[in-house]
Amino acid sequence: MVLFSYLRFVTLAIILIAPTFLAQVPKAKLSAPRRLTFAEARQLLRGEAEGNLGGRPGVFTTTRLQNGKVLELYYPVVSNSSKKLQIAAPGYGLLYESEADYQESKRPRHMLEDLIPDGQAFIDSIPQLVARLQKRLRVGPQALDYSRASLKRIDLYVASHRRTHTTADTDPQLFQELTAYYGETLRRALNAEWRISRERINQTLAYSVPNLVFEANGSTTTGEIKPWSSIISALYDEDKRGSKISAIFEADLAAARGVGTQKAR
Repeated sequence: MVLFSYLRFVTLAIILIAPTFLAQVPKAKLSAPRRLTFAEARQLLRGEAEGNLGGRPGVFTTTRLQNGKVLELYYPVVSNSSKKLQIAAPGYGLLYESEADYQESKRPRHMLEDLIPDGQAFIDSIPQLVARLQKRLRVGPQALDYSRASLKRIDLYVASHRRTHTTADTDPQLFQELTAYYGETLRRALNAEWRISRERINQTLAYSVPNLVFEANGSTTTGEIKPWSSIISALYDEDKRGSKISAIFEADLAAARGVGTQKAR
């Protein structure tokens, strides 16, 4: 009887915990398309109804193949300069493993989607992210004390990171650590608070982003600033990635303190 009651308890616990556990399992990324030559793509279209998913014949077509894969075919671009047809750009194909992969590739995306997949989870994890940044920089809490001077230590690390990485080398873990520390430093300077904002992608889609909200001008105006946007500029913007985070901080702080009826940044 005791054993039966124990088993019932364990079973109930599993049922209650399982949904929470499953919700924390990240979704598997869909595979990127495989690039084909024009000849290879044309070979795959033999016996297929080309363009059954749309397109413009002779320009580009999208075809669901009988094996479930999806083929995008881009025809060669020709020019008739000097009254002679010439190929200006060769054709090629993109082969997706499934229609789900194809649809995912066309979905409007927010720039934070791969860097901060869950805005609220990011806010909740800020202390842990800052602790990880301390370990990454091999410093103690006293070195990262949320002061202006501490941002210069971040500048040194980011400059070293840039020398060995391109703007295409995204690292979500590093990005979250830097955003957490930079954002917390800015939050304390502005006496602000973290808040989730819905940022519109298009007319029907929006994405939840972790922003800072603060009161400005004697508590008569509410301002909002995006710490993650500044870190994106520092790491991944070709035109701005040479900027120092300490300098960006001063610009963000000045913009926030100068807020009138407009929101910062």
